[in-house]
Amino acid sequence: MQGQSAAWRLAEARRIGPARTVDGFALFDLGEFPGMQRSANGRVYGEVHEIPSDLLPALDAYEDYPTLFSRETIRLDDGSEALAYLFRGKIAPDERIIDGCWPLDSASRGD
Repeated sequence: MQGQSAAWRLAEARRIGPARTVDGFALFDLGEFPGMQRSANGRVYGEVHEIPSDLLPALDAYEDYPTLFSRETIRLDDGSEALAYLFRGKIAPDERIIDGCWPLDSASRGD
């Protein structure tokens, strides 16, 4: 996301804007980075970017896809779909970010 330490990795991508998932996702604090997983309930806030095809391998490597993260098509609350990285590991329930927003303040949501 804009303003985050790895945002430079998206310098060649076109930012579409802020986004929110439909109900059914949860965001977790994994220390230095967040991880999203499918969940019985919850929404996650983020951003959508148009990624050039030649940039995808570098992003996959950064996200340790397909070992640490899977890459899946998810539905957004505006009815559109986007590719997203979903964390594949086990996460303790107390690591859940209740408001679904990373960084840990809702001012960055853009809504």
